[in-house]
Amino acid sequence: MSNINIFVYGSLREGFFNYNKYLDGKVIEVKPARLKGMHLYHMPYKGYPAILPGNGEIIGEIVSVKDYDNTIKAIDNMEGFISTDNPKNEYNKILLEVEDLNTKNKENCYVYFYNKNIDSIFDEKAVHIPDGNWKNYMLNNK
Repeated sequence: MSNINIFVYGSLREGFFNYNKYLDGKVIEVKPARLKGMHLYHMPYKGYPAILPGNGEIIGEIVSVKDYDNTIKAIDNMEGFISTDNPKNEYNKILLEVEDLNTKNKENCYVYFYNKNIDSIFDEKAVHIPDGNWKNYMLNNK
C-alpha cells in the first residue's frame, strides 16, 4: 500500500516556521493544490490558520514525505491530533479529495481541519480569509 500524501495550507507550507521544523529535508515532492468545500481563517491569537467545512476553496500544497510513519506522527503531534474523533483534538485529520493545480488530477490526501469546539474565542477573534490562501494573507499582513 502506498503512503497517503498530506495537504498543507498554513505553517507547514514551504517557507513557514513549521515547514522548517517538521518537513525540511523530509520532502519527496511538493505540488500546488486546491481543496474545495472549506473556509480558511487566521487565528491571530495563535499565529496559525484553521479550516472549517464551508463552500470555499483553500490554496495549499500536496506534500509527499520520506520517513513516512515518523514524519506523520510528528505532524499529528504538532497539529494536536490525538486520535480519530477524539473531542480533545485541536485538529481532526480526514481523507479529502485535493486537486493538483499543475495536472488537474485529484487525489485523496490527509487534511487537518480545526476543532473549534475547544476554542471559546474562535468566533470572536478568528479572521476569515476569503481567497483561501493563508500564505498570501501572511505575506501581505506583516
